Amino acid sequence: MSISFGSTPAKTNEPKYRNKGYLRGQMAYSLAATPASLISIPALSLMKKASKLSQGDSIILKKAAQEGLKRTGLLEKGVRAYSVQEISKKDIKNLINGLRQNKENPEKLFSAFEEFGKKITTYSSEEQPALEIMKKEVAASKRFKRLVKIPMFSEMKDTITDAGAKSQGLMFKLGMNAAYFPHGNGIITPSKTLQTSIFHEMGHALNNNGGVILKTLQKMRPMAKIVPAIVITDALLNKRKTTDEKLPNNSVKNVIQNVRDGIKKHAGLISAAAMLPMVVEEGIASLRGQKLAKGLVKDGILSKDLFKKIKLTNLGGFTTYAATMVGIGLATKVAVDVKDKIQAKYEQKKLAKFQARQEKAAAKRA
Repeated sequence: MSISFGSTPAKTNEPKYRNKGYLRGQMAYSLAATPASLISIPALSLMKKASKLSQGDSIILKKAAQEGLKRTGLLEKGVRAYSVQEISKKDIKNLINGLRQNKENPEKLFSAFEEFGKKITTYSSEEQPALEIMKKEVAASKRFKRLVKIPMFSEMKDTITDAGAKSQGLMFKLGMNAAYFPHGNGIITPSKTLQTSIFHEMGHALNNNGGVILKTLQKMRPMAKIVPAIVITDALLNKRKTTDEKLPNNSVKNVIQNVRDGIKKHAGLISAAAMLPMVVEEGIASLRGQKLAKGLVKDGILSKDLFKKIKLTNLGGFTTYAATMVGIGLATKVAVDVKDKIQAKYEQKKLAKFQARQEKAAAKRA
């Protein structure tokens, strides 16, 4: 596939070149990013293993968390912590078995999905505050605000809010996430796994309710997704190679191209750097949460064993973010290198053909 994006002044002794290697560059990016994703698997496993608690430890942790909210002043600022009941392994097994046994019976397949769907979208009276926090978060998003401005969706505002909140809640129902919601000003954890991440989430709450710098770091989180996507796309659409000489800054077109070339040359570093604010904020949240937990251990409110599990959970989470940052940076560099090699090979081949035609034409003229 060839994609033309911009151009540089054509040289009289060279042909015009098209952009080559875009798709293969994208494939190289996906393959190179896979190791970072694989690192996340044992990290998540470590987090889940560390967060498995007995009923007694779970009660102690919840009481310690409430004390932590009081000591930090977060309780006065309206921060609350809730848990969402997880779907049991038995429910998941029943769904899988139902699908296997009723592959040729559409009615029973629908019934199995419907039953499971009710379990993951139904919230008890005790879980309603958690659902309300997620609703506030959905309602505060720019995407939601833009959507409900459209007449056909404005009347469905409540339905969309509820659906969006329950969609977010799915991760808690499956025990795959714990989070602090800044707009809802609340912490939500699953009822069985990732309970020990609550102090890390309290660290996020402290950051959000703290100084300007930490708030800014939190607001920069979207950069971690947006910037790498823009950088890799532009780098692969730029047919000039990182080894090409800089163009003279004698026109606006050349200045813009030189900027694009500079971005492409340092695409890996730029992509990784875009994720740095998020990784730093995650690290600070863990450290602040651990400091709070350590104080509760000293006062006999939290056991040393639980504190150890809190640290392991935080380590697993931070490893995931750090590995992703490094992985995205390396994957971007690999993709650019692959694309440039394909471009260089194509240009060499086309130049050789062009020169051969030129020589043949010159011979005829002679």
